[in-house]
Amino acid sequence: MVIKPVSKKTTTKKSVSKGTRSGTQNVKDASSDVYLQQIIDVQAKQIQVMEKMIQSLDAEVREIKKLVKPGVKTTPAAVTPKSKVSAKDTVKTIGSAAKAKIPDVKAASKPVIEGLVEIPQEISDRINALTAQKKVTQTQLGKETDLSQKKIHEIASRKVRDLHQDVINRLTAVIKKYEAQ
Repeated sequence: MVIKPVSKKTTTKKSVSKGTRSGTQNVKDASSDVYLQQIIDVQAKQIQVMEKMIQSLDAEVREIKKLVKPGVKTTPAAVTPKSKVSAKDTVKTIGSAAKAKIPDVKAASKPVIEGLVEIPQEISDRINALTAQKKVTQTQLGKETDLSQKKIHEIASRKVRDLHQDVINRLTAVIKKYEAQ
């Protein structure tokens, strides 16, 4: 492309429109679109590679879960490295683990959700009655049940609707103790 030099002798002012000034700007837009498309293509390939890695990691996790019996507590053993791992592999592994699929995360958290039981309303009433009679404070209840004062307050004000059964059992045992006094 040839660009004509502007002569210095002309002193007349030319009006400039708000559109494109020359054809060079259109060329830059087209070339930037090409570069953007190339970047998008590279990122799409990287996402596909990550998805394959996630699938292989999911398969490994399923195999490990089959090997570990439910209800058996395991102690972490000394980890021996399999082979030398490059920094790139580590970054890829960490990146793929961070971008885990949501359904798999939900599947892993199901046992935690299944252990939740609705808190009976009588528990919050009993906590409020004990604190009103000044037999016990929420902080004392929290210390004896291994809960925070904030959690006891949330239970008493019915902000929390579900708890684990063992926590409810501990709480009712402590409440019974103070009610018997």
